[in-house]
This record gives sequence, C-alpha cells and structure tokens, in this order.
Amino acid sequence: MSSLALAMRTTLLPQPEVSRVASIRRSTSLFAQGQVADSLYFVDDGLIKLTRTNDSGDRIILSICGPGELVGEEVLAEDAPLYQSDAEALSTASLHRIPRDTLVGILRSNFDFAAALIDYLVHRKSALARKVELLCLHDVEYRILHYLVELSALVKPVINGEDYQLPITQAELADLIGATRETTSTTLNQLERKGLVRLSRRLLTVPSPSTLRSVAAAREISPQAVANSA
Repeated sequence: MSSLALAMRTTLLPQPEVSRVASIRRSTSLFAQGQVADSLYFVDDGLIKLTRTNDSGDRIILSICGPGELVGEEVLAEDAPLYQSDAEALSTASLHRIPRDTLVGILRSNFDFAAALIDYLVHRKSALARKVELLCLHDVEYRILHYLVELSALVKPVINGEDYQLPITQAELADLIGATRETTSTTLNQLERKGLVRLSRRLLTVPSPSTLRSVAAAREISPQAVANSA
C-alpha cells in the first residue's frame, strides 16, 4: 500500500463526511469538464478514465486511474476550482467521495497527510510529463505497447498469472495514445498476429505483460532518432 493510500485510509476516509460510492457501472460519470470541483475521489476498486475535450470535439484520455489513486485533484485550487476533465468509470468501480471542506480541514491540521498528498501529486505530474514524451517522441506501436503494459498492472490476471483482460475499447485506446482509430486498429491487428494481444468487443486481452515490456524495450528509439526522422 502506498503512503498516500495508507494516509487516506487512516486519516481521511474515516471522517463522517466522507461517503462510499459502491459498484458504479461502466460509463457512469463522476463529474464533467468545466463543472465546479466540490469533491475529491479515492479509487477503492476498478478503473476511472479522465478525458479532456477541446472546442472542436476532439478528445484525449489524460489518464486511467486504478485502486489507490485520486480523481479530481482540481478541488485543491483555492479560487473557484473547476474540473479540467470528464471522469467516467471504465469498469465497475467503487470509490470514496471526499467533500472539499473536509479535505482542506485535514490538510491544514495534518502535516503527514499533506506531505503524502504532495508526494502523490509530484508523481502524477511525472506521469503526465511521460505522456507528453510518448506523444511527441514515440510512434504508435510503442505507445500501444507502453500503455497495455501499464493497464495490465491495474487489473488482476484471469488465471494463474496469465491473460490480463483490459476493459478498454480500441476507440478508447486510440484516445489514450493520441492516435487515429484507424491507425490504432491496424497496429493492434499486427500485434494480434504476433500473439502479443487478443482483440474482442470492448476488451483487450494481454497474454503476457512481461513479453510486451520486452518487445517495447527492444524497439524503443531515442528522442534524437525520432527528431532526425521527422
């Protein structure tokens, strides 16, 4: 258990104002982009996707959060905080809803909890920096391999440590990696022919994340090489 998850469970979640939202179904919305940020959510089980849409209707999935992670950090902003993305259940999920006033009160009175939250937010920033690097400096196949490995770490294997079923569609994967659906579909079909992934409706199955990781490591090219080929 991470230091933040431990701090949440021992300090914040027992507060009487905190409520548990149990077993919400896939596609259930937690909040919408531009909505007033009044609550922070702690993911207990399942997956939550954060999607940002521009004025033209184009969208990208900023991140997919799993157990022990937070959703809705915008609530920490001091003046009129607004959510910067849509938050929606990617799978059946259970969460804890923490009202803004409760969170602020704990932060002001508990240094250890505040330190754990700051450390978590720094790691979240690093993850977003890594995403920008992937979008700018790596091709679609590498991005797919990278995120399939990451998503596999958020779910449990079906049997005996094998077959990790990821509750994500090809269209959602395209939004996650910042590619067109056509390119994403073509690349996934190529990976399926190699036995690295199995495709089905609203589900991607990874037989071996460690194999994907090895393939990604073997074909990773340097940022300079990408710049030279642009």
